[in-house]
Amino acid sequence: MSEKEHKHLDSEVPLSLLAYSLCSISMILLNKLVMSSYGLDFPMGLLFMQNGAALLLVVAAKRLGFVHYPEFDVKVARRWLPLTLLFVAMLWTSMKSLKTMSVAVQTILKNLATILTACGDAYFFEKKLTAGMFGAFGLMVLGSYLGSSNDKWVTPEGIFWTLLNVTITSGYLLYMKVLLGNVTKEIGRYGPVFYNNLMSLPFLIIPAAPTLGEMVHAIADSTPGAWFCVVAMVAVGAVMTFATFWCMKVTSPTTYAVTGSLNKIPLALLGVFIFGHHPAPLGWVGIGVALTGGMVYTMLNLPKREATAPTPDIEDPRTRRV
Repeated sequence: MSEKEHKHLDSEVPLSLLAYSLCSISMILLNKLVMSSYGLDFPMGLLFMQNGAALLLVVAAKRLGFVHYPEFDVKVARRWLPLTLLFVAMLWTSMKSLKTMSVAVQTILKNLATILTACGDAYFFEKKLTAGMFGAFGLMVLGSYLGSSNDKWVTPEGIFWTLLNVTITSGYLLYMKVLLGNVTKEIGRYGPVFYNNLMSLPFLIIPAAPTLGEMVHAIADSTPGAWFCVVAMVAVGAVMTFATFWCMKVTSPTTYAVTGSLNKIPLALLGVFIFGHHPAPLGWVGIGVALTGGMVYTMLNLPKREATAPTPDIEDPRTRRV
C-alpha cells in the first residue's frame, strides 16, 4: 500500500467509526423510545420498515449514479443467505432485549460481544490477544455481573435475549468479514447494503404481516412526538447499514466491536437520563467497571494499527472517491 493510500485510509477510518457510532447510539435510543415510551411494540414490523428504507435508499442512490453495485446474482445470494439469517436474528434479539431491559444494563451486557468477537478475530484472522487484554475481558465480565445482579430493571427474559443477541452479533461480525473477503470482486462496495437488506425482507415480512395493519393504525393514532421518533428511527436504520459495512471494510471485527464498546459510555448515561431507569448503587459500580474494561481494551488494541490491513478493496473504479 502506497503512502497516499495509507493517508486516505487513515482519514477514512475515523470518519467511518464516527458515522457508525452516531447511528448506533441513536438507533438504540430511538428503538427504546418507540417501543417502550410510545408503546409501539411491533419489533418485526419496525425492522421491516427500517430495512425496506435502507433498500430503497441504496437502489435510489444507484439509479442516480451516486453508488454502483452489480445486478442481483443468485450465486452470490446463496452465499449471502447465512449472513442474512444472522442479520435478522441480531436485529430481532436486540429489539426483544430492549423491550425487557433498561438501556444501561443492556449496554454493559452487550460489552460481552467484544470478548467473543476478539476471540473469533484471534482464531480466524490471527489477531494476537495479550495478558492485558484478558484482564480487560475480566473487568467486562465482572462489571456485567455487578451491573445486572441487583438492578430492578433486569428481567430473566431480558438477560436471555441480551446474551443471545451477544452471541449472534459476534457471529454476524466475524462471518461478515469472511464473506466480504470472498465476494468483494462480485458485489462492489455497496453490494453488501443491497443484499443484506433485500434478502432480509422476506424473513421480516412473514412474522410481521399479521400485525402490520395494527401497527399502521397505532402509529396513526400516536402523538407527533411518536411520529417523529418513528421517522427518525427508520431514517437512522437506513443509514446505519451503510455505516456498518463502511466501518467493517476499513477496520477489523475487533476494532468495530471495541468502537461499539466505547459507544456504551454515552449510551448508558443517556439511557438513564432519558428513560429514568436509575441503577442501584452496586449497578453504578458495575457500569463503571464494565466500561473501564472496555476503555482498557481499547487502549491496548487500537495502537496496533489494524486498519492498515483491511479487507481487500471492494470499491468499484467507477465510484472511486478523491
